Amino acid sequence: MFRTVRGFLILAPPAYLAALLAYLSAKPRAVSSFTVYPFLAEVLGSGLPRSSTARFVVVTTLFFIVPYLVSGVVLFLADVGASAAAALWRRDRRPAHPGPRPATLTPEAFWTLVAASLLLAALAGSRLPGVAHGGELPGGVNVAPAFVAAVPFVAVGAGLLLAFVASIPRAVARLVRRRSDPERGL
Repeated sequence: MFRTVRGFLILAPPAYLAALLAYLSAKPRAVSSFTVYPFLAEVLGSGLPRSSTARFVVVTTLFFIVPYLVSGVVLFLADVGASAAAALWRRDRRPAHPGPRPATLTPEAFWTLVAASLLLAALAGSRLPGVAHGGELPGGVNVAPAFVAAVPFVAVGAGLLLAFVASIPRAVARLVRRRSDPERGL
């Protein structure tokens, strides 16, 4: 499972960059009129750039990094727990796979996950200016950075779902092959 966690940790930043660049290329009004949230202005102080686009990128990156790191730690701890539990439930106490482990995802599922995650992130990023008035809510609240930071997580989740769908034909073919060859067993 650790390879799956590493896969998420490797795939989420490019999906974030695709969403951010697609959002910025749509030239939304929320970026040009962006003002930093007061709590972040106090924390970052003079470290903020002067241009509104650069401030938007800094705030959006901060909004992405925090959940990214938290989800990475949670997934890592879940992996450690699942690995420890698997060792307890095994009859023999030796490692399950003494050699190299087989791939977690089939090639078509892997490439579907990568391509779908990046394309969905870019598509969602380009469509965000039309959602919730471009991220500007009544009262001058600009939630566009939170929207852009959430896009990669949704895109990777949707990409994982599409990867599952892409792996169904191979699983069905494997099941049919096993049923037609009863000597191999299940």
